Amino acid sequence: MSGQRIAVVTGSSNGIGFETSVLLARKGFYTYATVHNLDDEGSNWIANIAKKENLPLEVVQLDVDFDESVKDTINAITEKYDRIDVIVNNAGYALGGALEETSMEEMRKQFETNYLEP
Repeated sequence: MSGQRIAVVTGSSNGIGFETSVLLARKGFYTYATVHNLDDEGSNWIANIAKKENLPLEVVQLDVDFDESVKDTINAITEKYDRIDVIVNNAGYALGGALEETSMEEMRKQFETNYLEP
């Protein structure tokens, strides 16, 4: 796989990350579709699509809220391929509700996940 381009997409279990991972794999990138939880429905869904279409896509666990998780996953990929050609930092989540009913802890967690990804 030395000539194959390598892509990493965070937040691939649904939405934009899911679609981006599948698109990159269909375009020939060996794609690491990273997810927070390997056991959720989206993780299984993307893995099934990759298998059915024989796509160069691998679902791996990566929690953007933990530096060690990010470092471990990125290091494993770069040790295997010596590079990453495309990174799509997509992981994040929406926090709904009235601002005055949202705790500072909830706001901090969302801000850290959505804006301070390592």
